[in-house]
Order: sequence, then structure tokens, then C-alpha cells
Amino acid sequence: MNKKLIMLLLAAGFAAIFATTGLQAGTEVEDTFQIVTPGYEDVNRKKGPPQFKPVTFTHKKHTEDYGISCGDCHHDENGEPLELKMGDDVHPCYECHNIFEKTKENRRDIMVHENAMHGNCRECHKEVNIEAGDPKGRKGPAPTSCTQCHEKA
Repeated sequence: MNKKLIMLLLAAGFAAIFATTGLQAGTEVEDTFQIVTPGYEDVNRKKGPPQFKPVTFTHKKHTEDYGISCGDCHHDENGEPLELKMGDDVHPCYECHNIFEKTKENRRDIMVHENAMHGNCRECHKEVNIEAGDPKGRKGPAPTSCTQCHEKA
């Protein structure tokens, strides 16, 4: 075989390996992780330590079992769903929702990390329960109370 052809095939093979490895490296998303506000343990609480532990979230359960797309949770700065696919860069919620201490003044502000997380999860769970037959969305297959998602601390 021609040396140039062999070198070309080797180069193409290495390029394919590096491209595939790079794509694969980008697609790895932790399946199970804790949704936690940065500084969760350090927040100055007047009434003592947190009552509940952070929620353990599973991507697989939500995407595969429930058929939820990435854009149902991940959105842009205008609140529009992101068209994501495996391997796309996703910024952590706390980069934008970066107020980490809830006060009387900001208790409803969506930029408060805790409010953003609660709003996203609760609203979706409520919708699922309404579709399942509960007009208020509180009872059904999707948990809505604190202790159904958070363990007591």
C-alpha cells in the first residue's frame, strides 16, 4: 500500500477517535445529584439549622421514565426553553439565580436560587397532578409536599 495512503488513513483514524472521545466526554451528565443552593450550610439562619436536606434529583427518572425534555427545566435568560441535546454545555442554575439568602424583601424574587428551584419543580409536579385528576395539583403521582422531596435534616 502507498505510504501516503496509510498515513492519511492513520490520521483520519486518530481524528475520528479524538472527535468521538470529545463528543462522549461532553455527553456525560450526572444522573443523580443533590439540588443544593451554594452556601446552603453557611446561610445565617435565625431559627437554627436547615429543616430539610437538599433534594436528590435523577435525570434518568425524569427524562426516560417521565419523558421530560431538557428544555422543560433548562431555560435561557428570557425563560424560554433551551433546545439542548446530550453534550451541550449547560450552565448551573446558580450562575443566574445567584441570590442565596432569602429575606423578607426578596422572598418572592425568582433570582433567589431557592425560589427558582422550588418554582420549577413545584409547578411541573402540580401540572402532572392536575392532569392525573387532582384539580388543585397537590395529590397525585408527582410529590408536592416538602417531606416528599426533602428528607428531614
